[in-house]
Amino acid sequence: MKNSREIREEARKALKGNWLAAVGLYLITILITLPFAIGSSLTENGEHYVLSILFSLGSILLSVVISTTVSTYFLHIARQQKIGYADSFSFAFKKFWPFFKLTFLMGLKILAWTLLFIIPGIIASLRYSQAIYIKLDNPELSSSKAIRVSSEMMKGYKWKYFCLALSFIGWVLLVPFTLFIGGLWVSAYYNTARSVFYDILNADRIVKLT
Repeated sequence: MKNSREIREEARKALKGNWLAAVGLYLITILITLPFAIGSSLTENGEHYVLSILFSLGSILLSVVISTTVSTYFLHIARQQKIGYADSFSFAFKKFWPFFKLTFLMGLKILAWTLLFIIPGIIASLRYSQAIYIKLDNPELSSSKAIRVSSEMMKGYKWKYFCLALSFIGWVLLVPFTLFIGGLWVSAYYNTARSVFYDILNADRIVKLT
């Protein structure tokens, strides 16, 4: 497994010539989710209780689409494969239900561990972090199987993945000084690095999918 610096270098290579497109995807996701965020904030009082629930439910469902779209897009970027916004969103909508089940099951498991204590919850999130990529590469897998494979793949690599996330902290701290616009670039950089991490880990995978 490469170290964080080498993974970030691989991510930058993959993003060369693709920065604006990658940032553009994040800008689109913000514009899509903004109405739901505004709607939720405007309907928080008791008089608009039903609307508040509807906006909250819409936000949850939309988050699954956004998450699947972003993961699909940046996995292609990491592999230096061409994919458009329309194809990424189309795939996310077509595969909504399988990825909703995956996201829901992961959320329940992480919540259960978090209720025990914060640290087990963090470890669980690291353990299941590769499940969405596994599901993208192996759509026939059930949600529980993808999560189990992720858990086995991440044995011995959770600390490295955590260190990769920590290696972006300097960039994150600089985001407010860019009026948060720089967050678009940091997000694109980070998600590409996550995809690179998965591909490196997947190349060495000894966990059987059957």
